[in-house]
Amino acid sequence: MYKYIILIAILLLVACKSETKKDTNETVKDEITEITTNVKPKGNTTYLCKINDIDWAYTKASGILSTHAKTKKRTALITFKKKLEKGSEHLQLTYDADTFQLIAASLQLKFPKKDGSLFTCYYDLKPETRKRHPESELSGSIDLSNASSASGTAEIKNLNINYEKENLKNLENAVLTITGLKFENIGYSDTDNLFK
Repeated sequence: MYKYIILIAILLLVACKSETKKDTNETVKDEITEITTNVKPKGNTTYLCKINDIDWAYTKASGILSTHAKTKKRTALITFKKKLEKGSEHLQLTYDADTFQLIAASLQLKFPKKDGSLFTCYYDLKPETRKRHPESELSGSIDLSNASSASGTAEIKNLNINYEKENLKNLENAVLTITGLKFENIGYSDTDNLFK
């Protein structure tokens, strides 16, 4: 299911990019300037949260609201992307669109290896993997009352790296704690509206 949501999101972004590139850029600029309460901008990034007590900011954010074809379960996927000099980092949050509660989190972050080079570390926690990570906790909620922009919160504790823990220069990065994550006015698309 998760792969289908990501596939739909990518297809929508690619399809909409060519048609509404100018409008999207203007919308994103407007949305970023509206976020003023808890945002610490640094250059072209927007502060989002602390990961292991270190500030983390993003350069781009988007969302997609979709309905699973078989289960009819609605989910909201909010993605934050941080462009780096080489590559990028991602933080994705999945919310149940009926209960508005956080149900999954996925991160791709770059950390130094023992040899000093950077490599991408993968972390994720979803309902089907919760039994393997009983020490991990996540909580948060989303507000979808605005038909085009979302606001929400998330707290994640003891999120374990998926693999290659032994390659990390700093073993503290094998387990993540994400605190103070709050977002406002993140634009999203509802895939149900695309097929009407």
